[in-house]
Amino acid sequence: MIEKTRKECIECNLCTKHCSFLTEYEINLKEFTFREDLKDKCFMCDSCKHYCPKDLSGAEITKEFKSKSPNKVLRILKDPYLFNNNSLKKSKTLLFLGCNYPKYYPKTCEKLISIFSEKGMDFSVECCRKPLYENGIEPSTSLEDLLSAKETEKLVCVCPNCYHTLKHKLSIEVVSIYEFLSSENIGHPVKENANVFFPCSDKFKREIFKDIEPYLSSYETFKDINCCGLGGGVLSKNPDVGKQIKNQILNQHRENIYTYCSSCSYAFHKYGLENLKNILSEILDVNEKPSSKSVRNTLAFKFKNRK
Repeated sequence: MIEKTRKECIECNLCTKHCSFLTEYEINLKEFTFREDLKDKCFMCDSCKHYCPKDLSGAEITKEFKSKSPNKVLRILKDPYLFNNNSLKKSKTLLFLGCNYPKYYPKTCEKLISIFSEKGMDFSVECCRKPLYENGIEPSTSLEDLLSAKETEKLVCVCPNCYHTLKHKLSIEVVSIYEFLSSENIGHPVKENANVFFPCSDKFKREIFKDIEPYLSSYETFKDINCCGLGGGVLSKNPDVGKQIKNQILNQHRENIYTYCSSCSYAFHKYGLENLKNILSEILDVNEKPSSKSVRNTLAFKFKNRK
């Protein structure tokens, strides 16, 4: 993507206009290809690609930069996921909790496990490998082996990132948790007007949101905010980003914030934003707030027994 961008960029600067990162450093995508020092500043949300007439991608440029010095700790944690919990129990439909939802929304995950268990369906606590792909690391392990052993034909993803990553990687059917719940007539409607913050992976095509929308009586969206701050690992290396995003949200004067990505929920909770609600938790009538006991929750789901 670096060479492609240098050759094909027409420097229309539409990317800069729609990206807070590029705007801050007063560069476009072509200029970014010469700034490897900024690789940890890009959210990898690909807003730039959405607006680029040449289909150029800041996320792919960042990925190329990061692949030059792979994160060894990330491989240890995610390849395979150090805190996974899988079984060889046969399950044609499998609840894929991912790694972040159990960490931040344990009660909501317990409710889902109960719903699936009553239908004779198993669950999986596992990483979709997105953090590896984003850092230019090719996973040495594959989910296909597990799914084949379990004779799984349909994977139900709770996390938007898992859904958008795995639907392109797996040979079986991949659906969102909202599509599944809707097909089973499960879930209560959200009665108040919901101010929805879209996760990076779903904010343009809204594949997951189309199955969320019927649960919402009415909704509005947030404008001109690229990312919650966790994309690309930016927040961990640039704490001031959180303050900027918090102020962007507060300046829009909304009565609530509805998310459907647990990472977004966690980020906003960390910023101290109030009246934060997770759509999945709300429609399941769990009404859970992001947990601050992420380590304990991670370990609890690592060793959670099946009935």
